[in-house]
Amino acid sequence: MHLRVWAAAAFLAAACALGEAPARKQSPFLPPESAAAPATAAPSSYEFTGVIVAGNNVMVNIADVTAKRSVWVGIGKSEDGINALSYDAKAESVVVRIADQNRTLLLKKPAVAAISGPAVATVAIAPTVPLPPPSTPAEAEREARMLVSDLLEIGIQQRKAYEEAQRKATEAATRQAAGRK
Repeated sequence: MHLRVWAAAAFLAAACALGEAPARKQSPFLPPESAAAPATAAPSSYEFTGVIVAGNNVMVNIADVTAKRSVWVGIGKSEDGINALSYDAKAESVVVRIADQNRTLLLKKPAVAAISGPAVATVAIAPTVPLPPPSTPAEAEREARMLVSDLLEIGIQQRKAYEEAQRKATEAATRQAAGRK
C-alpha cells in the first residue's frame, strides 16, 4: 500500500510539473541540503539515498548532492558514470565505483515502507527536494515517459508476485483438501 501511495504521489508531482520527471531512472528523492553529510569518511558529494529490492532485482539510488541529481542503478550495472558493485542489506551500504574510485556509501536516514502480503519488495526513500526544471519541453516529455514506464514496470512486478502467491495458496489448499479425504 505504501509503495502505491509513493508511486501515485511521484506520478502526480510529475504531472503537475508538466512532465517534470527524472531522466534515466533518476529519482525525485534527494536529501535536503541542510542535512547533506558525506556517507563515507572522505568528503564526497555522493550519497546513497534509496534502495528497491524486488525479488532478485536490487536498484540503489545514488544522489550527487552538488549537482542536485540522483540516479537509480541496478547492482552490477552502470549509469551516468556510477557503477553499482554490491549492496549489503544488513549494513545498509552500497559499494559504487565513481571516477575510477571505489566508495562505500551508507544509506542516508531512510523511511522504510514494506509491502505486506505476496509482493516481496522493500523501498527505502530519503526526504524529498525538488529537482531543477527540465531545460526543454522535449526533455520534460521524455522524463515523463520514463517515469510512467518505471511505474508500469513496478506494477508488472507486483502483479507477477501476486499471481505467484495466489497460485501457491491454491496449491496448498488443494493439497490440504486432498489430505482430508
